[in-house]
Amino acid sequence: MSNPSQDILVNPQKAASIRAEALLRTCVHCGFCNATCPTYTLSGDEREGPRGRLYLMKDLLAGHAPNANLAPLDHCLSCRSCETTCPAGVQYTEILDAVREHTQADRPASQRLIDRALGVTLSSRALVTTVMRVARWLRPLATRSTKRRIPQSDAKLLWPSARHPKQVGIFLGCVQPALAPDLDIKAAIILDRLGISAIAVGPGCCGALPYHLHTHDKARAKARETLSLDRTEWEGFTSTATGCTAFLRDYPRLFKDTAETLQAQSFASHVADLAVWVEPSLLPILPPHLRRRIAWHAPCSLQHGLKGATRVEAILKALGHTLVPTSESALCCGSAGPYSLRHPHWAAALGRRKWRALTNADPAEVVSANIGCLQHLAAYSDRPIRHWIDIVYEALTNQDTSAHD
Repeated sequence: MSNPSQDILVNPQKAASIRAEALLRTCVHCGFCNATCPTYTLSGDEREGPRGRLYLMKDLLAGHAPNANLAPLDHCLSCRSCETTCPAGVQYTEILDAVREHTQADRPASQRLIDRALGVTLSSRALVTTVMRVARWLRPLATRSTKRRIPQSDAKLLWPSARHPKQVGIFLGCVQPALAPDLDIKAAIILDRLGISAIAVGPGCCGALPYHLHTHDKARAKARETLSLDRTEWEGFTSTATGCTAFLRDYPRLFKDTAETLQAQSFASHVADLAVWVEPSLLPILPPHLRRRIAWHAPCSLQHGLKGATRVEAILKALGHTLVPTSESALCCGSAGPYSLRHPHWAAALGRRKWRALTNADPAEVVSANIGCLQHLAAYSDRPIRHWIDIVYEALTNQDTSAHD
């Protein structure tokens, strides 16, 4: 006879389902979550909000809805805004992920095929890099909207050599280095100026992409590659993409009740958003003519996942920039990893709405912290949108130029 506890240890899907059923009982069905849910806000449909999805997931786990329409679960962006809003502390994302894994085989074959293709393409750094090189070559022929989503690479920068006792590992990931090749190098240069050596590491994909595409076993396989990295010399681990950083921090949930639980917990305890390593008081204050009015867009992965939106705000203010007021700050922009490719209608509606909310006060530019959000919002932009790392790097470069004048 098998040991139930042993079955759970070697079967993360079974463990997740059991825990999800327990977590479902914490929901008091107040509906506060619907107010900040992107899909409910757009549709007004109870089935497209967290409360409606929780009712559906409860029936699915209990085996009472074998022929249920799973589309509402697929439409969820996993932005985690509902978790920030929930007064009962319902761990909605953990429940949703368990149910998605539980019902993976019940999803339409066409959707599973699309997800598999996206997973193979997007999680390959080499493949995405090749696609972007071709896109940059064809950029002059593209429409204005498409051009805004094909970033140009800056002059080739060199990664600074490790020369400081304090070291931080920067996970390079898969999509981010292909879309913005110099962003990680700029981050390393910034940290070097602040007395921290950044070490470029990473097998390619942290596992977030296959996880968002409901292929959880592949996500765990990618995550195991990251867990196997030698981190003995690093004081911390981070990424320039907050989506990756949030997923790295979430490894304990990914490996809950498995043989890797303790290893994942140890790893996650050293993961922090890049902004944590940038001390605002050490940054230069820009002269008045270089200060700008900026709209700050905190990605969902940063404000709901990492709970660190205010750190970047402090960095931008320390440089002398003015942060303009924005509305609907908790609302997702619609990027959500591969979501904008899987559900373009929902994503486009959210992107346009988010851009209006960010630019109501007429900022000179919009600043974000996640490459996916930047590329998605660029399609609707009428002014520059950049990563905060570009802003800090620009300030340090200006300081160097001024010192030589």
